[in-house]
Amino acid sequence: MDFISLCFLLASLTISFIFIILKFLRLGRSKLPLPPGTMGWPYIGETYQLYSQNPNTFFASKVKKYGAIFKSHILGCPCVMISSPEAAKMVLVSKAHLFKPTFPASKERMLGKQAIFFHQGDYHAKLRKLVSRAFMPDSIKAMIPNIESFALSSLESWEDRLITTYQEMKAVSY
Repeated sequence: MDFISLCFLLASLTISFIFIILKFLRLGRSKLPLPPGTMGWPYIGETYQLYSQNPNTFFASKVKKYGAIFKSHILGCPCVMISSPEAAKMVLVSKAHLFKPTFPASKERMLGKQAIFFHQGDYHAKLRKLVSRAFMPDSIKAMIPNIESFALSSLESWEDRLITTYQEMKAVSY
C-alpha cells in the first residue's frame, strides 16, 4: 500500500470514528425523562432479539423486567412500547404532549408520506373527519349492493378460466 492510500484510509477511519462518537453523544442527551429499557445495538437496536424468538416472549420479558411502559429500538427507530390499558391511557391521553406517534421509515415508503396516520394535529383531524364518513355503518350498508354486484360479475367473468390473483385484486381495489 502506498503512502497516499494509507493516509486516505487513516483519515477515513478517523472521520468515521468521530462521527460515530458524536452520534452516540447526541443520542444520550435527552431533556425529557425516558421510560426504563434498553436500546440495543446501534442501528440494529433490539430487532434481532424481537425476530429471533416469539414476539410475545420478547415483550413478556421486557414487561417483566421494565414494567408496562418501556423504551426499545426496533426496525431502526427508537420507540416507547406500552402493554396495558392504563399505560395506553397515560400515553394517549394524560401525557400525550410528551409523545409523537411515528412509524418505521419502511412503512412510510410503502404507504406514502400522505397516509392519514403519518399526520398529527388539526390536519390529521380534518383528514380523519373526511375519511371517517365512508366507514360509518350507514355508508357501508349503502355500498353493499354495489360491492355484491361487482363481486358477482367478477365471479362470472372468472368462470372457466385461469386468473392472476394479483391483477384481479388490483382491478377490484382501484
